[in-house]
Amino acid sequence: MSAPRPSSRPQLQGPGVLGRRYVRRAPGAPLEVATPRQAQAPTKEAPPAAPRTGILSSSRLVPLFIGVLVACQLALLVEAIAPLRVLVRILAFGLSLALLVLVPGRGARHPAVPFVVGSLAITTLNFFHPGTVSPMAGVVQLGIQLSIIAPLFWVTRLSIDSRVFRLTLTLLFLFNTASASVGVLQVYFPGRFQPAMSAAVQAQGDSYLRSLEFETASGARVFRPMGLTDMPGGAATGGFYAVLLGSGFLLSSRKGLSRALSVVGILVGLLCLYLCQVRAIALTLGVCLAAMAGMLVLTGRVARLAKLMAVVGMASVFAFGWAVAVGGDAVQKRWDSLFEAKPEEVYHSNRGRFLEGTFEYFLPEYPLGAGLGRYGMANAYFGDNSDPAQPPLWAEIQWTAWVYDGGIVVVVLYPLALLATMAWVLQMARRREDAGDEFWLWGSVIFAYNLGALALTFSYPFFMSQVGMEFWLLNAALFGAWTHAKTLHAHRR
Repeated sequence: MSAPRPSSRPQLQGPGVLGRRYVRRAPGAPLEVATPRQAQAPTKEAPPAAPRTGILSSSRLVPLFIGVLVACQLALLVEAIAPLRVLVRILAFGLSLALLVLVPGRGARHPAVPFVVGSLAITTLNFFHPGTVSPMAGVVQLGIQLSIIAPLFWVTRLSIDSRVFRLTLTLLFLFNTASASVGVLQVYFPGRFQPAMSAAVQAQGDSYLRSLEFETASGARVFRPMGLTDMPGGAATGGFYAVLLGSGFLLSSRKGLSRALSVVGILVGLLCLYLCQVRAIALTLGVCLAAMAGMLVLTGRVARLAKLMAVVGMASVFAFGWAVAVGGDAVQKRWDSLFEAKPEEVYHSNRGRFLEGTFEYFLPEYPLGAGLGRYGMANAYFGDNSDPAQPPLWAEIQWTAWVYDGGIVVVVLYPLALLATMAWVLQMARRREDAGDEFWLWGSVIFAYNLGALALTFSYPFFMSQVGMEFWLLNAALFGAWTHAKTLHAHRR
């Protein structure tokens, strides 16, 4: 026989026991006889922890941070701020680093964290590489890379809801639509809406600058639209995001005004893309829209798929005719060249040779990295290029930059971070939400966005720029919003 279970109730001990009071000092603890003072005094519960207050603990910090990034980008276009250009560029990255330290709490762990931390650790070790001839430039490069991935850590510490996430996307959509609109005006009215051009571009010489111009239908020579950037052709990025995010708002908006703005953003974005003549970004957009359509098919949202195809299809045809009418034969010939050869041949004749050189020459030359501060903004502003044995390097695409940063290990780890991010977002996009938050829809949009970012690594150093920071910010915000929603509504799991 098993031993009798001990009782948690105190045993009766003679006369007077009915007048006693009993207390339980902890959940599950046995009852104890209370002293007269304990019997009279009410039990006091520990006061609840005070919620964190202040802007550093508020989810509004995310759209506010986007606003600062936009302000920094616009400040670069003002000629009077040209002497402070370096400080303005540092502000955007420095603010991300500051928030990494100042935002309190402990965030949820994003699936990409182990890979980006490993990649950054290898890059940090590369600081001691003999090729790091300028310690200051090396420190700046490490700071830039840490600031780009920092949103993965500080954004997930905030209690973001679906409304704040949507506001963040709205700000990005409006800014990129504005950039694409200004780009179109720069072709319509040559010289009237032209911002100050980047000094780095001007330093390339007259022949390079002429290659960035084209003759419009009116006979005027103009640079490829810069939009709200300082780079010829830079408005193409605004057009890309205007179309992609506009497609998401088109499918999710229930108000007529929001849908109308989405359609305008899609139309203006496509028109700007055609005028910029940046074929790589246009092809990337096509892949992204195909991925979004595929997710809609996979989840059985046929009505939304039909809406997306109808709007984007008609806008594509109308915008192309409009672009040719404004841009003339130069626009027509540029886009016709896409069909004169196979897509892989078109890519190889442009950016493909940089990818080929990365794996055939640079990776065997720098299997463990080339040292820090030898390329990009860090080298341009802080590098020491006086040693002919360690000349500055040029990274035309992101894969080359990864080789310089840490060789084969970084080339493996950072893409794995992107794949882990895409796998989680894909899982979210395939869900069938019972709530009205429509995380599946924004999961589909962000999946397409992530696919586009991966494709753009083959065109330019995406994760050495502000758009790379925006990439991790959006993914961290989606992850944080989803985590917050599931914690707040645990009964839905």
